[in-house]
Amino acid sequence: MRITGSPVPRSVMRRGGGWEAFTPEFRLIHPYRPARTATPAAKARRAANQLVFDFFDDSASRRRDAPLTPAQQRKRAFDQFRFSLPQSIARIVEPFRTHQWPLLVMLQHDPTTIELAEGNPALAFALAQKLKGDSALIASLRCGTMRQRDLLEVLDLPNSAAAVNLFRKIDPHSLNGDNWPAVVGLIRGELAEPKSRLHHLTSINAGVVEILLDPRASRAATPQLLEEVAKDRAENHRGRVVHMITSTLRMQDELRTGDRTERFQSLARLQTVHDEVAESYRRRVRQLIEANGYGPGCFMPPPLPGIAGQIEPITSPSDLVDEGEYQGNCVASYANRVREGDTYIYRVLHPERATLSLARRSPFSDWQIDELECRFNTDVAEETEEFVQAWLERHRSLV
Repeated sequence: MRITGSPVPRSVMRRGGGWEAFTPEFRLIHPYRPARTATPAAKARRAANQLVFDFFDDSASRRRDAPLTPAQQRKRAFDQFRFSLPQSIARIVEPFRTHQWPLLVMLQHDPTTIELAEGNPALAFALAQKLKGDSALIASLRCGTMRQRDLLEVLDLPNSAAAVNLFRKIDPHSLNGDNWPAVVGLIRGELAEPKSRLHHLTSINAGVVEILLDPRASRAATPQLLEEVAKDRAENHRGRVVHMITSTLRMQDELRTGDRTERFQSLARLQTVHDEVAESYRRRVRQLIEANGYGPGCFMPPPLPGIAGQIEPITSPSDLVDEGEYQGNCVASYANRVREGDTYIYRVLHPERATLSLARRSPFSDWQIDELECRFNTDVAEETEEFVQAWLERHRSLV
């Protein structure tokens, strides 16, 4: 691939014997992370160790001339691409985690949209996706000179200040090339309601969107719970609470005993109910496994090979129950979904202990991260998410 961002965006890919234009969907502009520098204490320890183990150490010149690893080459290429762009444009595009290219093309071919993107980044991103990187159309429309209310008509939304304000609330980290049509549809639907549940929120993130797009989770979430989700930075990239709501309700349905909770007033109440129901459900599943004698063969083979000691597929119902009990989550309730073939569970052992759920929307779509949680459904470290995502992307490229 050859991708140029400035002064004229251009992306081509070698196919067969020539180069063809293509639209990058992966993230081009990452947050810049300078190389880590060692603390004085670390430098002192390193110097002390070199006195003992200097026979392992190459000369400084050899270290400087050492070839870069593939990871270092990749980081250097992405950093160079980022710094080839005007700083204002790189800063606008950076938060969006996928499909940055149409926005980059719009900002470069119509500089008047820079002010629009700085003031209402979510609206600018959705507009860029709609225009699909058509440079001639972008230059002719000059969207940056139009009122934001008028731009809503391009997205088939009503011309209203309320819609503009809702877009301003959307966290850019929560919007991507896959979910923006659903977000626009959600805003369209909320504007048609007599009393929108989005207006009272201080911000709108992926967690809020995913809850409101799920009919059952939407009915179960109170305004207070939605506000708590909106303030949770962990919900910016991928909804976690929506899975806790739906899994709690699903387990209640299957248990058919005890008190039922259909509305959750807060995250604390949701967590309490979830833990109580999950404990009862795990006991029931284990009893079912023992009674019916499920064997390892009832699960389909894992869709992606694991990495021994790092990411390992869970290949039997009994192991699934063990994972749920050890991690304190409801993953045992996914047994039927795994048997049906559209969900698969892995235990993550490196760089920290976590449970990974992969899912796909249809038999022909790609496997994606559905849930990735530490024990008791707590958030994983960024390093863990990046490690799992890199493993997933590596195997996707081999399919």
